[in-house]
Amino acid sequence: MDLLSPNIQHYHWGDYSFIPELQGRPKGDQPEAELWMGAHPTSPSRTVESDRGLDDIISTDPHNTLGPQASDFQNELPFIMKILAIREPLSIQVHPNAQQAEEGFTSAQSSLIGAQSYSSPRGKEEVVCALTETDLKFGFREVNEIHAIIDAAGHSELSWLKESLSEETPNESLKETIQKILSTDSDTIRSITSTVLSSDMSATVINEKEMIYFADLSETYPDDSGLLLFLLMNFVTLEPGDFIYVSPGVTHAYLRGNVVEITSNSDNVIRCGLTPKYVNAQEFLSIASFVSEQPQIQTPAESLHSYESPTPFMLTRLNLDEEFEATLHGPEILISTQNNFKITNNSGNSFQVEQGHPVWMPYSDISYKITGNCLVFRCATNPDF
Repeated sequence: MDLLSPNIQHYHWGDYSFIPELQGRPKGDQPEAELWMGAHPTSPSRTVESDRGLDDIISTDPHNTLGPQASDFQNELPFIMKILAIREPLSIQVHPNAQQAEEGFTSAQSSLIGAQSYSSPRGKEEVVCALTETDLKFGFREVNEIHAIIDAAGHSELSWLKESLSEETPNESLKETIQKILSTDSDTIRSITSTVLSSDMSATVINEKEMIYFADLSETYPDDSGLLLFLLMNFVTLEPGDFIYVSPGVTHAYLRGNVVEITSNSDNVIRCGLTPKYVNAQEFLSIASFVSEQPQIQTPAESLHSYESPTPFMLTRLNLDEEFEATLHGPEILISTQNNFKITNNSGNSFQVEQGHPVWMPYSDISYKITGNCLVFRCATNPDF
């Protein structure tokens, strides 16, 4: 058992105050977008006491740290736990599955451009639990909903879009339509965007809040084909405690809010729009899933709630006002977003854990007990995976 020093990623879209306030310190002059807790080789957490990288600790003794599933996880921690503080929208993006990542990474070794999309041979899936109200884009809308948006806009350049989108073969036509969108010239994008912003969308699924995001993004990225893609995607708002699973291939974009996120131990991202970073439209078309789908939102049914996901990791939300005891089936990382707590392992060793600061529990600790009035998020390996 060790207290961890997590790493902060200063991406441009991050908030300036949420993570510093969570950790009880003054905000700095840089955005703090992500708090990373894990053993990813580019940014491993370090133990507070020994200042040793978690990746090094695990590689030295994988069985005692990871438990009986160590070989299944290739002797690596299979997740990264994160806090995301989102002030501005992230790119429209997608993540590869295991096979796509392996092929993409192999190919990227001979290409500097490919390496911007594939930094790892591992696929990436993620789960997200909202800490505050959080807006995002997820998956593609139903074809009839897209038709209604096109009709409301009434722009002549959109007629081809409606014609190419068939309700009889939605998946095939959706991919073909998006391929055309991604090659649309900047003048046409500006013209369509202007028309959409001046149109009455009240009869469509687009609400006022979504239109505000669209207007803001059109000022930041006026020539970006991702603006048209944005209109085709579902707009979702998560309330605190709401949870979703984002599978490989699902097109998504986080817009604003604060969340706990757990991802595979991979940083593979294929972006296709609304970003100053590298966009790989061809690879996006190759790996994205072109189906109309809404996220399956899970809400906590009780104060101790384990969310369901088909992943080698699992997230539990512990809203505690009394003792909580657990047996370790593998490694865990825990962090409180409300108040401090005390944690004691099977050997009787204890730590007082401050809000916003994570603690690492290796498999060899056997079990632990938490005491305190707090809201703890517990990331563990999935023993049933």
